[in-house]
Amino acid sequence: MADALIQATDVGRAYRQGSATVAAVVEATFQLQPKDRMALMGRSGSGKSTLLHLMAGLDRPDSGSLLWPALGAAESLLPAKIALVFQAPSLLEPLTVAENVALPLLMSGAVVDTDAAVTAALATFGLTHLADKLPETLSGGQMQCVAMARAIVGQPQLILADEPTGQLDRVTGQALLDALLQHLAGTETALVIATHDPAVAERMTMIWRMDHGRLLADGQREVVA
Repeated sequence: MADALIQATDVGRAYRQGSATVAAVVEATFQLQPKDRMALMGRSGSGKSTLLHLMAGLDRPDSGSLLWPALGAAESLLPAKIALVFQAPSLLEPLTVAENVALPLLMSGAVVDTDAAVTAALATFGLTHLADKLPETLSGGQMQCVAMARAIVGQPQLILADEPTGQLDRVTGQALLDALLQHLAGTETALVIATHDPAVAERMTMIWRMDHGRLLADGQREVVA
C-alpha cells in the first residue's frame, strides 16, 4: 500500500440539514493507484461530490481512516499533487483564461516556464484562441474546458473531476474526454470522474458505484469490458 495514492478504510461523512443528520458517505473502503482511470457513478445526491472532496483533502471525514501514502499530508495535496475540477464554473472572473490556468503553478511555486505550460494546456483542449478572454465572455462549456486545462497544467498525480461533461453537449463532451485521455496516456496520473452518464463511464477502465452514500462492494473495481 506504500505506493497507493489514496487508502481509505470505513470513511464516513455526515452533514446537518435542519434538525436531521444526512449521511453523505457511509463506511467507504477503497484504494486508488497510479494510472487508475475510474468512473464514480451514482444518481445526484448519492454522495459522489462529497467523496471527491474527501479524496482531495478539501473536506475531512467524521470517521474512519483516510490516507495518501504516495502523496503526503492532506494540507499539501492541492493544487500541486491533486487537481479538482468542480461541477459548477470555478474560474476567477477578474482573471483572463490564461491567468486562470496559470493559478495552480503560481500557488504551488512550481519551477517551470509558466507561459509555455499554460499555452500547452490550452492547446490540449483547443482553447488557445481564448487565452486573453475573460470568463464572462465564455459559454458554460468553454469555462468547463478551461477548468480542465487548469487541472492538467501542473501535471498532478491525481485528477478528480465532478461531472466535467455536464454542461457540454455529447459531441463536445466526448471531445473533451478524448483530449484528456490522450494527454494522460503513458503517464502515472490517476483520473477519477464522477458522473451519472454511462457514455462517460465507458471511457474509463473501471467503475465504482455509489448509492445513498455507500460505495458499493466496498470499493471493489468493476472492470469495463
